[in-house]
Amino acid sequence: MNAHKSLKQIKLLYFIITILLAIFALISFMYITKVGAVYSLEANAESNLKSLIVILALVGIPASYMFQNRKVKHLDENMDAARKLQQYRMAFFIKIMTLEGISLLSLLGYLMTGNINQLMIFGLVYLFLLLNYPRRKSVLEELNIQESEL
Repeated sequence: MNAHKSLKQIKLLYFIITILLAIFALISFMYITKVGAVYSLEANAESNLKSLIVILALVGIPASYMFQNRKVKHLDENMDAARKLQQYRMAFFIKIMTLEGISLLSLLGYLMTGNINQLMIFGLVYLFLLLNYPRRKSVLEELNIQESEL
């Protein structure tokens, strides 16, 4: 697989996930405003759910960043560009999937309880997801790849 194809796959994966999460959030918001919460929880159960999702966000966001940074640091400098990009793609995929999982959990919590705090947690994690846009220049700089190697 060549380097250009790997870069396109990384961007395609990113766009699919961010767009589908935004659509799901919009549908969830419209559903809650029209119908209300899907499942009513007692106050302590709702508080426990919110605490669980906050803890997952506080642990998952830094963990996803640390995992990707560790994987990129351990790449062999002598690898060709295509191989480096394949390794980067896997690390990026795991990072994005971690953020997506936390986002989906917060949206499901919002659908269950109708609590706007769950939607705010989604917004925070979604912001981190948006900040991870895989720009060609930043990916190449992170992997120490020159344009001529592509």
